[in-house]
Amino acid sequence: MNLAQLRAFAGVAKEGSVSDAADQLGLTQSAVSHALASLEHELGSHLVVRDRTGCSLTELGTMLLPDATEALRHADRIAEVAAAETGLRQGQLRIGTIPSASRVLLPLIAQFKRRYPGISMAVFEGTDSEVSDWIGQRTVEVGVVTGPRPDLETVPLAEDEMLAAVPSGHHLASQQSITLSDLASQPFLLSAGGCEPIIRRLHDQHHVAFAPASRVTDMATLLAMIREGLGVSIIPTLSLGDSHDGITALPLRPPAPRSLLLAAKDAGLSPAARTFLSGTRPGPSTQDHSALATPSRSITPPT
Repeated sequence: MNLAQLRAFAGVAKEGSVSDAADQLGLTQSAVSHALASLEHELGSHLVVRDRTGCSLTELGTMLLPDATEALRHADRIAEVAAAETGLRQGQLRIGTIPSASRVLLPLIAQFKRRYPGISMAVFEGTDSEVSDWIGQRTVEVGVVTGPRPDLETVPLAEDEMLAAVPSGHHLASQQSITLSDLASQPFLLSAGGCEPIIRRLHDQHHVAFAPASRVTDMATLLAMIREGLGVSIIPTLSLGDSHDGITALPLRPPAPRSLLLAAKDAGLSPAARTFLSGTRPGPSTQDHSALATPSRSITPPT
């Protein structure tokens, strides 16, 4: 049994076909087929079933895939540890983030990439609970979560504040600050992109019924709905952006600060992940978030 066999097996399992696995691995189809066949011969049983629609795992293949994936992860980590001795020349770092953290996370990623150009970096965007799951499952090594998180190794990333967002012509827009009770009679638009746990917790703490009229994943859509007078919401400062014409953002009373943390499981981190965490400094206070540029990005969910 060797790494080429395991990579072929994991690649076919992930891509669902020999041809796609070959493209992903940079090999010929015959090389992938040969490596997979030799692994099956060595184990004395089929791991993959092939048909016209592609490849699917047998029961044994399903059982062995997690071990094969873990073995490859350890092999990659061995290579990265060796590379770390010569200056982190190669490796991969997978990072998960919630949408509102991208404005402070992406400059750190760019800085790290300039310093270690040989490290391949992939960024995946999801909700707070999804990023937590990815960290736990090691789908990503480092993720941005909201604090506190005593179950994970964490580094402060940024602080911002949850704000009430209402249309500029709304009767509440003239207030200096606002309570959850003030919003209770209004159609509430919930950002389902990462803030729901915080917003739900705020309602529970202040004994206000949590009854969203709509759940909206895309923050730009949510802001547009507020601007059109379709409802109100609670959003973090970082999600508000630098231009929010037609929307009035009001501090909550009492204030509702939010901590963003870079988090990882406390064991088995690759040198790239460990270096990324150790080199991170707390981000700027987002009370003056206008100093932060909005970066461009291309982010897809992990597979």
